[in-house]
Amino acid sequence: MKLRSLLFVAVLPLLFLPLAGKSQETAGGATITIEQQKVEGLPALGEWTLLKPDGKRTTSNNQTHTFEGLPAGNYLLNVIPPSGMGVQITQTINGETAIIDKPQVSFLLGDGDTGSIVVKLQLTNAGKVSVTSEPSGFTFSLSGPDSVVYTGTTPSFYDAMPVGLYSVTYDPIPGCPTPSQKSGRLVKDSRVVLSVTVSCDNLQNSPQQKQADKSFQFVQSTVDGVLVTFEDTPLNQWFSEPIHRAIEAKVMSGYRDADGKPTGLFGPTDTVTVAELAKIAHAISGLDEKSVQSEPLNPRARDTWFSSFYASAESRDWLVFVNRSVNPMRPATRAEVVATLMQALRVSRDWPTGEMFTDVPRLLPYSDCIETAAKNGLIAGYKDSEGKPTNTFGPEDPINRAEMAKVISSAIDLFGKQSAEFQPE
Repeated sequence: MKLRSLLFVAVLPLLFLPLAGKSQETAGGATITIEQQKVEGLPALGEWTLLKPDGKRTTSNNQTHTFEGLPAGNYLLNVIPPSGMGVQITQTINGETAIIDKPQVSFLLGDGDTGSIVVKLQLTNAGKVSVTSEPSGFTFSLSGPDSVVYTGTTPSFYDAMPVGLYSVTYDPIPGCPTPSQKSGRLVKDSRVVLSVTVSCDNLQNSPQQKQADKSFQFVQSTVDGVLVTFEDTPLNQWFSEPIHRAIEAKVMSGYRDADGKPTGLFGPTDTVTVAELAKIAHAISGLDEKSVQSEPLNPRARDTWFSSFYASAESRDWLVFVNRSVNPMRPATRAEVVATLMQALRVSRDWPTGEMFTDVPRLLPYSDCIETAAKNGLIAGYKDSEGKPTNTFGPEDPINRAEMAKVISSAIDLFGKQSAEFQPE
């Protein structure tokens, strides 16, 4: 049966019926599944109404619902999206697909037909919301349009939120006055900042004030919209500034737990693996690893968290990843890091002379990358205890995360000043 699709703009009266995810109409008949796809990071779902041939209708905000045994005839689906969102509908019946960029679609079902209606929600009218406090560390509840509630700890930053009214309620500190509720209306392409300042005698010994004091001791940065203190990265160490910059530029991040939440550790002295190098190179160059839809040729990179990065690196013929026998989990060498970043950033290489570093002869693998990077100021050789150059580079030495951050910071200065990817939140 050929697909027939009609568009209506009629406003349907709504009748609310409880749904359990599946409805059985009659024996036999047609089957149709209605599925809503959320906007990533936003929990709100739309409300849909299905008008049937007999004039009955079903209204729901379920994410997925399947109707079985539907009678033959014409059907109309009307979707009311959440605030600030639009709708794209993909209709598939008996293998024939149509895409409709409107919130209504009609379709014809015959006895025994099967199909699906996928409602993809799209954020069209959005802005930014920030929830802060002085001192930081207050837990809060943020209510927004469509009765959606977000919880977090100050400061928190939400980059893409539907337009509408937002109100925040802060949890109190024992012995201190309860902060008043703050509200603000978000309009398209704007920002709402909801903030409170708390001052009382008991504040000095509160967890919030103790956490605020750490901002004078350790690197802090915003990760996934939440302020994270990296307690293994003191501000008085040489690597604090490049680590902060690498995190702010979203090229590197700290460690996460099993649930994906930041642990507050960066691991400055931990070595960078070949797998991690693949991810870092994609981040600093702005390349999309998902554009390569294939498994890695290296068997040890398959079915891993880094498989997409590795397959993308292989497809781009990055020198370090051409060899399929490389162990992705071994430490990357300083020479491999330089070669990969030079390729990812598409820096033109000079012919090597073998005269720049005593341990980088002309025929050494990646010697051209090392010498070109040194000429550009991306890297430098080792220095002795008095700070004098030793004219050695250590191409086979592993690189730790602090050193990696320093190279990234230099790369941002040299090659990324005009790139939006390198701009902090």
